[in-house]
Amino acid sequence: MQILVIEDNKTIANNIKKYLELDGNSVFIAENGLYGLEVARKNDFDIIVLDQMLPGLEWEKVCAEIKKEKDIPVIMTTAKWQLEDKLEWFNVWADDYLVKPFDLEELEARIKVLTKRKQWDSKPIKKWNISIDIQNRKILKWNKEVKLTVKEYNILECLVKNIWIPLSRTDIIQEVWWWDSLFDDDGKLDVYISTLRRKLGKQIIETVKGFGYRVNK
Repeated sequence: MQILVIEDNKTIANNIKKYLELDGNSVFIAENGLYGLEVARKNDFDIIVLDQMLPGLEWEKVCAEIKKEKDIPVIMTTAKWQLEDKLEWFNVWADDYLVKPFDLEELEARIKVLTKRKQWDSKPIKKWNISIDIQNRKILKWNKEVKLTVKEYNILECLVKNIWIPLSRTDIIQEVWWWDSLFDDDGKLDVYISTLRRKLGKQIIETVKGFGYRVNK
């Protein structure tokens, strides 16, 4: 992959570069926001790792301008962790975030998930008699549209984007209800899964005993 790291801390930037290049990636470092935005505009990257505290140009403007012009996933790296900070990142369309100090292995895993999601988003997924078009949020069964609630769709999307990978109940809940402080009973998840199976077919979602769920192979 072609990865842009916009980070003014040379030690952190070089550590990220060395680690990610071990897996065959090509990593370019920009040490300030203005230069990072210029490089992002002129080149085709698969993903961008963007530090929150940048000289040259504020991170909000960097992220917002990149997202206006290109469909590139952005991972924020930051020392902040409070809810208002998280909401601010997503308001400028950041796709994910990591709180410093973070493990480089986790950064690599998040990069792989986001780039895989982008691949899934580009074309419908067809399985058995079901077609799932994530980009247009459209589900077909036997070529007839299936109506899902927002929560049902978000759960299905979460499972499909991690197809064949078992997701824990906690992972699904955090993905779908991360913003909802009222969610306090993971029994609700079972109800939504049951409804999805009724609408799409029992075979499409497999229960991983004692762990969670996955979309069947």
